[in-house]
Amino acid sequence: MGIKILLAVDGSERSYEAARAIGVLAAGSELVVLNVVDVPGLAYPTLGAGLAKDLAMQVELAMRKEAEQVLDRVTSFLPSDLASVQKRIELGSPAEMILTVAKECQVDLIVLGSRGLGPIREHVFGSVSHRVMTHAPSSTLIVKGPLQEVRQILLPVESEEDGEAAVAFLSKKPFRMLPKVMVLHVVPFTQPVLPVGALIPEKFRKEMIAYAEEFTGNIAARLTQLGYEAEGVAVMGAPALAIAEEAEAHCPELILMRTHSRSGLSRFLLGSVSHSVAHHTACSFLLIK
Repeated sequence: MGIKILLAVDGSERSYEAARAIGVLAAGSELVVLNVVDVPGLAYPTLGAGLAKDLAMQVELAMRKEAEQVLDRVTSFLPSDLASVQKRIELGSPAEMILTVAKECQVDLIVLGSRGLGPIREHVFGSVSHRVMTHAPSSTLIVKGPLQEVRQILLPVESEEDGEAAVAFLSKKPFRMLPKVMVLHVVPFTQPVLPVGALIPEKFRKEMIAYAEEFTGNIAARLTQLGYEAEGVAVMGAPALAIAEEAEAHCPELILMRTHSRSGLSRFLLGSVSHSVAHHTACSFLLIK
């Protein structure tokens, strides 16, 4: 049994990579393919109202035609065993329309390509992928490059709630083939410049790691019962950096994390571990809700 997916495309190469990535997701899934037409404002003060309206209509018609061509090309990349494929063209702001359609269709997963913006530009100007990740009502897969198969997933978990959310998501068998899952917990510890770290005895550090290994081992055992090959791992360090280092060392095709919501200024200034990992790792990223 498949899942319900919203694939958002814009004609960029990254969005075509996102379309090809549908092939790694469960067979029999229902797919909605969305292209949002964002008509630019046309400001020509010398034109009369009638001419300006005619020009705007011509631009919109041209963009809709291009959107239809994009959708036609996208469908050529899709696997043949999907339960259904619905093509949609909507008018408006891309991020807002993706969120609206995702809520309307009650999808399990939003899939879109990353436009490759750096973290500073994303925070200052916003990007479609960043906004969708932050506000989506469902899980979101950001495809950063070719994703032809998912053999290994890195699953960082911070809490019991993270483990429950990950097990619930993976129990839906969202991938065509069951990948190996590395469940990772980072015990948040960094050695300070001053010798304050010496106040934490080695015995206590070992106990912290042992507890963390038991924690990840229990999650791995539940995933094993679902048919996955899974292992639990625990390390010490700064969470976002340690996750990025594990990703570089083990080269998973996908990092799967649960969002930890922040609000207002704290989210803008500090971000979250999940968003930091999404920005600073090269592999595709799946944020579960």
